[in-house]
Amino acid sequence: MQTKQSYINRALVIFAATSLLLGSCSKQLDIKPESNPSPEGVYKDAAGARAGLTGVYKQLQTWKKSEDYFVGVLGTDEARGSSFVGTWGGYWTHVASISSYNSLYSPQNQVLQDTWSVLYQGVYNANIAVGSIPSINASAEVKNKMIGEAKFLRSVFYFSLVQFFGSVPMPTEVQDPSAIAKGGYPKSPVDDVYRLIISDLKFASTNLDPKSVAGIGLANQEAAQALLGKVYLTRGQYDSASIVLEPLMSSASVGLMTNYADLFKGAHENNQESLFEIQYSNDNNNTNNLANAFGGWYLPNTKPGGGGEEVIPTDYYDTCFESNSDTRRAASIHYELIDGSGTDWITAYWWWGTAGKPHFAKYDINVGDGAVNGGKSPHNLYYLRYADAVLMYAEAQNELNKTSVALTYLNKIRNRATLPNWEIKLGHAPSQAEMRAELLKERMRELGMEGWRWCDLKRTGKLLSQTIAYNPDAAPTMETKHLLMPISSKEFETNSWLTPSDQNAGY
Repeated sequence: MQTKQSYINRALVIFAATSLLLGSCSKQLDIKPESNPSPEGVYKDAAGARAGLTGVYKQLQTWKKSEDYFVGVLGTDEARGSSFVGTWGGYWTHVASISSYNSLYSPQNQVLQDTWSVLYQGVYNANIAVGSIPSINASAEVKNKMIGEAKFLRSVFYFSLVQFFGSVPMPTEVQDPSAIAKGGYPKSPVDDVYRLIISDLKFASTNLDPKSVAGIGLANQEAAQALLGKVYLTRGQYDSASIVLEPLMSSASVGLMTNYADLFKGAHENNQESLFEIQYSNDNNNTNNLANAFGGWYLPNTKPGGGGEEVIPTDYYDTCFESNSDTRRAASIHYELIDGSGTDWITAYWWWGTAGKPHFAKYDINVGDGAVNGGKSPHNLYYLRYADAVLMYAEAQNELNKTSVALTYLNKIRNRATLPNWEIKLGHAPSQAEMRAELLKERMRELGMEGWRWCDLKRTGKLLSQTIAYNPDAAPTMETKHLLMPISSKEFETNSWLTPSDQNAGY
């Protein structure tokens, strides 16, 4: 069986050999590759196609490894910026604005610019793969599986782009010489972008291997089905979401982990609940910095905690758990963090404005991880989990007026967290409206800090009301225009298709 480490080592070797993607760091937005071989020089056979696809997977790592991860997390009811980040100056004031929606939440915001750039680099790399793989020397089955991987990954990038920015340029594998001559593509309607995403995910669902067969870290059939269900849910197509998610509910190859806390321990990566996760390791340039950024890292008996963080829970997230018996609470939040000397550094670092407040725990570095420091975490990051699919299925059922069915699946998640059935807690069978509100809150308890909250709130029409009510950073400044993010000013500098009127309203 292929291990996580062997896959990553192979991926890094291939990535270094092909140099297919533009490197990107949140503080260096315009890094160029040292070499850029032609697609024809890479996509010659199955081995070359695998090398090219590795570049697309690598872009997922680049996207989620640093502050870009906060786009979709900060500026919601679950997370706010640390009070000191905005005082660090320069780049960090741009990070802080993702939570506060202040004047730096603009087309010049460095984090939003980098998110745009990184996502489109993923699109471009996926387009090369989709366009090149049909001509390689391989069987139709092998080619279709690889195209399925590329289309799944392209859908991941486009799904974030269309949710964050709305109508966006939509290059595909079919190159348009007139567009290229003008430095880009015109904006495509939101419906067209979703049409491509749905088409890609249908192809992937049909042609990818099931998770039990697919290599570790590779796109698989169940992941494509879950993401397609999420897209349908976002579009309000509840019948379609129900149909595509239903097979997962009875699948023998995926299911809930018994212990919620195990989901966030390195020993349990790529587990039965993981539908698709982004692979990291201790190899050079293959780590992420989220343990440090969330202020939850520690290396007991070696060194103390970092004494600060970029992101902390809102009070609403801290108090959203039904009781201390909810096992997700202790797995998600630190109320103290004891270092090797016995010091609780959450309270010991008194000069930090967040001293004494709860901190996120999911991204801790633990003994045995082999990490060098808190800024270099080897932990994988979930993109899709089975629990997410269960809650999406419950949401679809509820919107189809099948609230009793939805309740069964909500209770499945509650019971894993050692909570009683919700109708017992509630004292009666829930109404559709009660179920709708509870599922939104349950998604925060279950999936907090995993990258979906902004999208969940927007999908359900609650982004403004929930964030203003429960995030004190955003409350004074958030307004209707923030239902979309500003398109990067750099796109307007290089893409002559776009005019000032193409910028999202209010920016």
